[in-house]
Amino acid sequence: PPSPIKPLKGGLKGDNLPHCQSLKGEDRGPGRPPDKQVLRDGTDPLPLSSSDTCSEGVSPLPLLLPPWTCECAEAQRDLKGEDCFDSRRLVWGGEEVVVMLVADGHGGGEASRHCRDHLLDCYLASAAGDPSAPSLLRAGVAACERMHEEVVGMTTAGSTITIVALNLARLELSVCNLGDSEAWLVPRSGSPSRLTEDHRLDSSEPERQRVRGMGGHLAHAKNRAGDPAGPLRLWPGGVAQARSVGDADVGRFILPTPYVRTVPVPAAGCEVVVASDGIWDAIYPSMVAATLRGMRHQPALLAASAVVDRAVSQRHAYGCDGYLTPRDDTTCLLMRISGGATKAGRGGGGGGGGQESGGCSCQVS
Repeated sequence: PPSPIKPLKGGLKGDNLPHCQSLKGEDRGPGRPPDKQVLRDGTDPLPLSSSDTCSEGVSPLPLLLPPWTCECAEAQRDLKGEDCFDSRRLVWGGEEVVVMLVADGHGGGEASRHCRDHLLDCYLASAAGDPSAPSLLRAGVAACERMHEEVVGMTTAGSTITIVALNLARLELSVCNLGDSEAWLVPRSGSPSRLTEDHRLDSSEPERQRVRGMGGHLAHAKNRAGDPAGPLRLWPGGVAQARSVGDADVGRFILPTPYVRTVPVPAAGCEVVVASDGIWDAIYPSMVAATLRGMRHQPALLAASAVVDRAVSQRHAYGCDGYLTPRDDTTCLLMRISGGATKAGRGGGGGGGGQESGGCSCQVS
């Protein structure tokens, strides 16, 4: 019978590693110069050419880098129960896709809750297993238009929509949005960049021109004294954004076709924030970026919660009445994307409609 294997003595030194190149050049053999490394059996190691290819025509083992990962988290402070969110993780054809949704309702929560419960199912069914960017963008358009048809048949409430889909294999972000729930990309350094398009009538000249060209009436609401107050609105209905799902009382002036785009993930990685206007109306994107960078070595769930806390606190900066009670539904979904040589940090679900909630912080790789 073969003799039992004996443990190596002295740890991982070159003189104890059979059939491998010496780590310290201590196993030289008789008559060899001290700087010449040899194998345990006394033969010379195969030299590498200038192209790092062995003389036998066999390439050396490649440098293995950590895979790209996405750590996801959700945080929310609820006031009216009109902010809803959902997220999914799936693999299509060997390509991993992470999808996040924020739906910010107005005129009631029926529209946003319906979108939370059904929109991503419709979105994934429309993509039909194709994780390419063109397929995901077409699916976003089809899903939003179908949700609009369903919502207008059941309520006069409406909802903004923002969908961000990350393809980890292709390192692409595919974005669809209606209304004023925004998504921003926060790079490792430098200024954050907007991924979505703003459809508020106050700030979007193209939407004002489109509505006026259709014969729509734009005006501010009036306060008790009869003076104009608040944002510019579309009448009938009095909505502040020209694109949304639902808003049956506004009629044909509401456009349910989303803005769509695809952007590459930066080579150094990034963080993507998908949030309702409870965040963006309270703090600047630069403040969101600073908060996330200060929490980079903390779990993503803590980072998302810190953004929500900062937005709620900022809205109470000049008054303590109802301190830490949000003045609007405040929702933040976070993707922390890292990989390759730049991988750093630590290691979604659906929700919306509770006083305070935080989703799971799950590692997607």
